[in-house]
Amino acid sequence: MAKIAIVTDSTAACFMQAIGSVPLISVPLDVVWDGRTYRDGVDISAAQFYEQIKTARVMPTTSQPSPAAFQEAYQRLLDDGYQVLSMHISEGISGTVNSARQAKQLLGENAPIAILDSYVTAMVLKMQILEAAEAANQGASFAECVQLVESVRQRCGVYFTVSTLDYLERGGRMTKVQAFAGNLLQIRPILTFIDGKIHAIHKARTFNGALKSLKEHFHAAVAGRTIRNISATYTDNQAFVESFVAEVLEELKIERPAKAFVDPLTPVIGTHTGPGCVGLAYLLEE
Repeated sequence: MAKIAIVTDSTAACFMQAIGSVPLISVPLDVVWDGRTYRDGVDISAAQFYEQIKTARVMPTTSQPSPAAFQEAYQRLLDDGYQVLSMHISEGISGTVNSARQAKQLLGENAPIAILDSYVTAMVLKMQILEAAEAANQGASFAECVQLVESVRQRCGVYFTVSTLDYLERGGRMTKVQAFAGNLLQIRPILTFIDGKIHAIHKARTFNGALKSLKEHFHAAVAGRTIRNISATYTDNQAFVESFVAEVLEELKIERPAKAFVDPLTPVIGTHTGPGCVGLAYLLEE
């Protein structure tokens, strides 16, 4: 049986040390805030972050891990005889994948490390990790796990919306004029990932209107398919998102999948969405 380990980054909100028999190392991104650097999900929790950002005068910024951080994680696993699946936030929105590639180059191109761009982040990245770990635990080879991740990537998706446009503007996702006009008119975008980048696919009036539209897009994406997983993410609104997921499941007339989860967005992602974000993700069967 192949010895397979997984390295990911903190945006996946996977902070356990192993999934079954598969070791897992999460390399944190950084949140730089008011002169201090916090390791995402390590030095500052999601709950702390969302409480502080509501009244912050200075907004945080984010940065990817260094190649050295990945090199250290890889070397620990290689020394123990593992082959490494390195699964990360989309290269379209972060330089994390590039740091991982640089780390592999430092160890030699023949090092048994597969750098896998998830083309997404957060709970959808976590879905991919859980599927890869399950396959490895069941005896899949390294090559088979890589192929599985590539297949899963084609069968998952996410829709999300935000309660304010201010943080998207601060993160460079829209101009000040667009954010001001959007907030004035209570316009809320429905966002998704297309080819690894965030795109607005619909605009709704009011946050409640955005939630209705989000559900409509979600229903259309999964219609006629067998759903393997439905998961969600939140910032400071867990109880609301839990009830939102239950509502979606009831409308779909399906039971909650065993591997479904509802996780908070980590501070790095929350820096760009702000409080009040709601996201809903799916994974379809082949």
